[in-house]
Amino acid sequence: MDDLLRHFIIEAHELIQQATDDLLALERNPQAAVPMDSAFRAVHTLKGSVGLFDFAPMGITLHAAEDLLGALKDKRAGIDSHVIDSLLACIAQAERWVAAIEQTGKLPPDAAEEGYRLARALRSQLDEEPAQAANPVPQADLGWIEELIAQGRDQATPRAQHRPLVAIRYTPRADCFFAGDDPMALLRSVPDLVAVRLSARDPWPPAAEIDPFSCNLRIEALSGAELDRVKAVFRFVPDQVTLHETIGAAQEQASGMALANGGAGVAMGAAGVPGARILRVDASRIDRLADLVGELVIAKNALAHLAGQFNDGLDRKHVSQGLLASQAAIDRLVAELHGAVMDVRMMPMRDIFRRFPRAVRDLAGQLDRAIDFSMEGEEVEADKAVVEGLFEPLLHILRNAVGHGAEPEPLRLEAGKPSKTRIVLRAYRDGDRVTVEVEDDGRGIDPAAIREAVHQRGIVSADHLDRMNDADAVDLIFAPGFSTASEVTDLSGRGVGMDAVRSAVERLGGQASVRSLPGQGTTIRLSLPLTIVMTKVMAVRLGRELYGIPLDGIIETAFVPVSRVLPVRDAEAFVWRERTLPLVRLVDLLRVRPPVEAPQRLKVVVMAAGDDVVGVAVDGFAERMDVLMRPMTGILAGMPGVMGTTLLGDGSVLMILDIPELVG
Repeated sequence: MDDLLRHFIIEAHELIQQATDDLLALERNPQAAVPMDSAFRAVHTLKGSVGLFDFAPMGITLHAAEDLLGALKDKRAGIDSHVIDSLLACIAQAERWVAAIEQTGKLPPDAAEEGYRLARALRSQLDEEPAQAANPVPQADLGWIEELIAQGRDQATPRAQHRPLVAIRYTPRADCFFAGDDPMALLRSVPDLVAVRLSARDPWPPAAEIDPFSCNLRIEALSGAELDRVKAVFRFVPDQVTLHETIGAAQEQASGMALANGGAGVAMGAAGVPGARILRVDASRIDRLADLVGELVIAKNALAHLAGQFNDGLDRKHVSQGLLASQAAIDRLVAELHGAVMDVRMMPMRDIFRRFPRAVRDLAGQLDRAIDFSMEGEEVEADKAVVEGLFEPLLHILRNAVGHGAEPEPLRLEAGKPSKTRIVLRAYRDGDRVTVEVEDDGRGIDPAAIREAVHQRGIVSADHLDRMNDADAVDLIFAPGFSTASEVTDLSGRGVGMDAVRSAVERLGGQASVRSLPGQGTTIRLSLPLTIVMTKVMAVRLGRELYGIPLDGIIETAFVPVSRVLPVRDAEAFVWRERTLPLVRLVDLLRVRPPVEAPQRLKVVVMAAGDDVVGVAVDGFAERMDVLMRPMTGILAGMPGVMGTTLLGDGSVLMILDIPELVG
């Protein structure tokens, strides 16, 4: 059952996302048949999967959503924003329930009440007559319990005087047979029945007009079993039943226990199943891994054969040549295995991009903003850790784009812009990196307002502000402390929490930047590595120590004569390819002792640091290597300037430096 529940959770996430995509597409084009059919199929499949477990409130809600979608398909109801809102609310609640099931293995305590509320809201869109849906009997109307006890006095009264009875009023839906419900079978399943009374829910029509496929029953009963045992019988129809625990008719009002709205507490589930990290992989990639492992086994056997030949005293030269050949083969296989493992971990941006349209729609509705939201590059792939780590930063950026970048429609029309603010979320490959951008054509960021806010907060000194150009001033939206000022929220741009966005991106080994023109819009750009687990580094020497620098940030290495290094105020610079670059020395960045003798030529690593290029002087260059990088943990987890560590062949630890963070 645990495996079944895990498969249900995986499938549920996919079906919920599919239904969301289809409903948003349906809102844009109500006449489109494909999203309508797809949404109905997704909800129907999810409802069927829920039926395998004791998640009755979720099933009731999805059943109502399925009925509404069926009515929309058959043109018995019209599509408008209110209908889409109701269906999306149902899907959003299902998503929250699946998350709860993933964490605890069961629905939250309020699931029955919330499920009944949503089901009623969905069915209200169908304009059903009251007879079509079961209405719970008001809690104050409890006289029927006394009548039941009086009716079965010989059997019920003695028991009622000594221990609690559970009073049941079950009013099946008119279409319960089509839902697979059998009211009489449920009644027979109630343990320890004391009394039963059947009546018509509504007056019977003339015999010629009776619909044999419509249920018109009201079932009232008393049970001497425990309340939980009775609840279990009706767990799939809690919206159609009210239960009361009573000790005799006279004490009903004092001790009665009504399950409001059809039975709060009926939410049940399998034993807690901790959330599992799951990655769906194309079968061909797994086959490739299996082939490479097979080749590695062959290479290992060849190595064992050579070791046997060496023990047998064969020619050392022959064995040496064999060892070199085996090493070359193993090197090739390890490199291919590295690539294959990276392919397994790669996932498309689509997996997180699909979650944003609904969030943008909801926020735009709350703020009364007209938004034209689109996505590009959903097929671009990156490492699973990178893709999943981008969700929170991108969600925050999109919220800012809607909440602070988008202008009200009258202001846009007055400025000669389209009525809707255009927001584009895009991803694309840039060499060995992946770039994700959020671009809008909103009001943009005013550098003067940024300067004023930063000055008031004391984040940057006045002298430093005076030396900044507009681009540097706009970049201050990422400064810690800028986003916490309440007055900054009125600026015509970003600010709230952007320092957290940059920190999250940098933890993934990336950089965040901003480009904006007042009145024209803003673009937030995130540049990230394709993977943060397996990475290529170049080792550099500093004295007797080795340090690693990620290869994707290195432009080239150069030898710079000391005579070409020029002092600039309290810093240094040099000319590289007819361009003046700042020069920093790794000994200064790491605050270690400089060499005793100054070299005549500096060994310089030219690399990107954000949108700038900088030269980093080192004592020497070493080899390039593929490494399995491990992030810093424990008390070193927040160590600045270090991305992670890896083990070298001799067992020593190589620290992999974050040069952009060290340079600042």
